[in-house]
Amino acid sequence: MSPDLYDDPEFYDLLHAGYRDDLAFYRGLADDHGGPVLELGAGSGRVTLALAQAGHAVLAVEPSPAMRARGAARLAAAGCGERVTWIDADMRALDLEATVPLAIAPFHALMHLPTLDDQDAALRAVNRHLGPGGAFATDVFVPRFGAAGTAGAAGAAGAPGAVRAERLGDGDLFVWQTDDAANQVVVTEHRWDRVADDGGLLRRRASLRQRYFHRFELERALRAAGFARVRTFGGFGRAPVTQTATSWVFLAHV
Repeated sequence: MSPDLYDDPEFYDLLHAGYRDDLAFYRGLADDHGGPVLELGAGSGRVTLALAQAGHAVLAVEPSPAMRARGAARLAAAGCGERVTWIDADMRALDLEATVPLAIAPFHALMHLPTLDDQDAALRAVNRHLGPGGAFATDVFVPRFGAAGTAGAAGAAGAPGAVRAERLGDGDLFVWQTDDAANQVVVTEHRWDRVADDGGLLRRRASLRQRYFHRFELERALRAAGFARVRTFGGFGRAPVTQTATSWVFLAHV
């Protein structure tokens, strides 16, 4: 298997440079609820930056040192690093001894929790950190891996084993997926090939392993974690869930 994508934040950012679908949704929630916003799986700061630029304080939880460093540099370069506190912690064992009005786990962050115990622990930790009337929002992709389907809000390979190819920057990107349906695990492989100045081949590789959810599975998990009101939308525009939705967006309150 290729190296983990989160160990190569520069490549991660290149792959997702054009993805903006979720920013207005999470920024709007922060505007409605106020801060500080607890962001789980902040990664390299894509959503973090949007929140900070809108004037919100963010508690950015990210266990990967490489991603935290990339995110901190991004926020500093944008001149709003003082609004963000980066936290080296695991969302399953989070204990900040404080409460917030809003917690978010954007861009499929919960899909990095491989077991039921992991998922339950993380959702209970979120609930503990929310004050009265607090809200939690997250999104996951709809696990549709057929020939006509897509998996992943930033685009995916379609049918398992099929290769999607596209031009990315000065190279060619190839993406393919392996779906372990019995364990609800999908592994996405990325290969980016470029031509070096001397005519040789430059190749960058990375893999992403995700444990995907089904809609009612995650709704029930949120309720079991103590959330009293759980709503599910068929996208970031808060439209009803339909058979053609590619993302499920969950909004839960304590």
